[in-house]
Amino acid sequence: MSIDPVETRSLPLVTLLAIAYNHEKFLVETLDSILRQDYPNLELIVMDAASSDKSAESIKSWVKDKSLPIQTVFQTTTKTITQNANEGLALASGRYFQIISCDDVLEPSKISRQVDVFLNSDERLAVVYCDAIKIDENGKELKGPSFFEERGWTFQSQLPAGCIFPMLLQDYFIVAPTVLVDLHKVKALGGYNPKSMMEDLDLFLRLSQDFSFKGIFFQGVRYRILQTSLLRSSSADKKQMNRLMLYSGFIGQKGDWDRYIANQYLIAKKSGSIYYRFLFNLNRMIIKVVLDRVKQLSGN
Repeated sequence: MSIDPVETRSLPLVTLLAIAYNHEKFLVETLDSILRQDYPNLELIVMDAASSDKSAESIKSWVKDKSLPIQTVFQTTTKTITQNANEGLALASGRYFQIISCDDVLEPSKISRQVDVFLNSDERLAVVYCDAIKIDENGKELKGPSFFEERGWTFQSQLPAGCIFPMLLQDYFIVAPTVLVDLHKVKALGGYNPKSMMEDLDLFLRLSQDFSFKGIFFQGVRYRILQTSLLRSSSADKKQMNRLMLYSGFIGQKGDWDRYIANQYLIAKKSGSIYYRFLFNLNRMIIKVVLDRVKQLSGN
């Protein structure tokens, strides 16, 4: 996005919340990538989540003499991801925001491209997402497909857009650090759900019930996968169990009963897990009871 400096003040402010937790090795690269954004109207909140390494010292050293508006938060006790996120959002004054872990890296035009989508869309748009490049601990690109390529998406027109609630129930295809989100809409929902085990998916599901999403066919983030990352440290069973627990709170909303039931059946059938089959049958019974009750109320 090529912008005349005179026009900068008329552009919406974007808040970037960078959260560090024992990211001493990577955080300067992350923060530098924010500084290199070609979008001119940014504010940065850097939060250290009570790291046990020298992340806090590195943050204090990095923020010196930076022209970008920066707030710093140094937690003294370990808090949940949602607590840190909500505390950061309370400090944010931007029209749009992004949360980034201080081991990921933004491409220079990431924010400007997404703001451009917002500015050329209607007020129903809540989230703009993009693709991500997977990198290892040393920043080397990992072999294999990107997140979009894993799903066979090779064109802009293939990216889910608009009302994506049913699609999110079946596949969590959005990678959290790739998004730019309407801050006003998130605050109106009360921020992140502190009880959720998958806070990003929970937020996207809640937003997608009333607002639209758009994707950009663009790799805007270098997404670092460590041995401690969720993608490697958690088993497929554990991740799917967390999804099932989250999805159960959205059963039947917006008329997607059949989609949800079909999806759970496929999960149970493919997994071969007695636990998943039990969850599926329990959810199916709950749905039947609720539907019967709805019919009764409708008939009165």
